[in-house]
Amino acid sequence: MPHRRAHVLRRGPAAVRSRNLLAPVVLGLLAAGGLAFLAMSRDWGGTTVRTAGLPPDDVTVTGTTALPLASALALVVLTSGLAVLAAGPRLRRAIGVLVVVVSIGALVVLATGQGALDAAVRDAVEQSPAFAGRRATQGASLGGWAVAAGACFVVALALGVVTTRFGGTWSTMSRRYENPATRPDDPDDLWKALDEGRDPTA
Repeated sequence: MPHRRAHVLRRGPAAVRSRNLLAPVVLGLLAAGGLAFLAMSRDWGGTTVRTAGLPPDDVTVTGTTALPLASALALVVLTSGLAVLAAGPRLRRAIGVLVVVVSIGALVVLATGQGALDAAVRDAVEQSPAFAGRRATQGASLGGWAVAAGACFVVALALGVVTTRFGGTWSTMSRRYENPATRPDDPDDLWKALDEGRDPTA
């Protein structure tokens, strides 16, 4: 048993630190996905349509209208936070990979979304009651809200990497509520007992 205890002491601190990442990762994914979706729902571009004899009409387009795929990917990130909390070790790693892929995809969509924004503004102008014939219209650049959405996806990307790397070491909900007397020996549990001053061999 001394050899096993030395093994636990050697790897224990890293295991404890990685297990403490569960709550921050779950909350981070929920926040990143929710804030990205909120940023997508804001006005990203627009123009004012003026026609003689009619009042001017301010036309705006949201990020969701211009880039619906990015909004859908934000919801995937949001739901991934809940999935990480409920999933087992192997599934958590798969969810981490999914979050990484989704975040990279969303960043690509945002980086190439100027044309889609301009097209969405033109479509909105043509549907305006003040529109009186075709004419050029200028959409706003991908600015503040696009940057905010991009930052959220960068955070989600980092959290996905952390989940892929450490998700297998985090405790699961079913294990958390399992009868302690029926749990198999786990080096992490032995370290926790030693850290609390208890003898894990008793």
